[in-house]
Amino acid sequence: MKTVIPSRPAVSVIVPVYNSASTLERCLESLLAQSFTDFEIILVDDGSTDGSADICAGYSRHDSRIKVISQPNRGVSAARNLGLDNASGEYVAFCDSDDMVRPSWLSSMMAAAGKAGLVVCGYNIYRNDTGEWEQKTLGHTEIFTDDDVLLETLLSCSLLQFVWNKLFNMKIIRESGLRFEESFTVFEDEYFVLGYIMNIGKVICIPECTYDYWHPADFMKKYDFGIDSFKAVVERIYAIVKNVQGHLRLPSIVYWYKIALGRYVSTHSYEESKDYLLFARKLAISFHDGPLNHLTVRFLPPGLLYLLLKAVHH
Repeated sequence: MKTVIPSRPAVSVIVPVYNSASTLERCLESLLAQSFTDFEIILVDDGSTDGSADICAGYSRHDSRIKVISQPNRGVSAARNLGLDNASGEYVAFCDSDDMVRPSWLSSMMAAAGKAGLVVCGYNIYRNDTGEWEQKTLGHTEIFTDDDVLLETLLSCSLLQFVWNKLFNMKIIRESGLRFEESFTVFEDEYFVLGYIMNIGKVICIPECTYDYWHPADFMKKYDFGIDSFKAVVERIYAIVKNVQGHLRLPSIVYWYKIALGRYVSTHSYEESKDYLLFARKLAISFHDGPLNHLTVRFLPPGLLYLLLKAVHH
């Protein structure tokens, strides 16, 4: 029996799907078990070849809240953009097809939706290296109006850099022309979230951990940590906090940039790397959180830093 919903649901849930037949049913069952029911699910099949498309079609036949859109394989950012183009909800949430959500995922965020331009919830992360679940949460409800405090708090708690633990306002997305950057192979979530934050005044963080995220076993090898993508992310951070006096305590930004920088210098000459090395120093000075934090990046001459990073990554 099909569920009939109004022409404009409260929430559009966008799920990019690519060769996820082994986890897709688990994901969809968790979405359909939501205690909040006024939503649509937009499944964007990104050229799957493993039977995922058949699973999508089967679920859409049994629940009218599920739309299926197909495109040739173009990547997760293109899939999410296509989902945004076809979303009709007042709010939008994102879910990855290899993850799951708890029954109160949408209801807990919708309860806070009128209080700020962005709702951020906690999540549970499964780490393959330990075989254990870990919670990521602020532990209490807090409304942020100062961008520096927002970035320092949410980045330190690993709550900012994903789209799937957030509820976005579709009107803000459309009025600001916000899109996922399709040229990025990593950091696309963080880039989108920061772009969104540039267009709002308040963010509310709630303590509920309602999203279950499986951390990829080969995370450090899987992603290329493209340095240009990360540099673009950091430029958005600088744009957001341009009026803040002094430096911000964002050492994780320097850490991830160093990983991207190390991989870059391992295959490029010093002259090709010099501007990126100088940018690393700027980052470390702006975002360290103590006198002994990121000393090598802050004080080593670019040439020595290049040789050090190159030796580490050989």
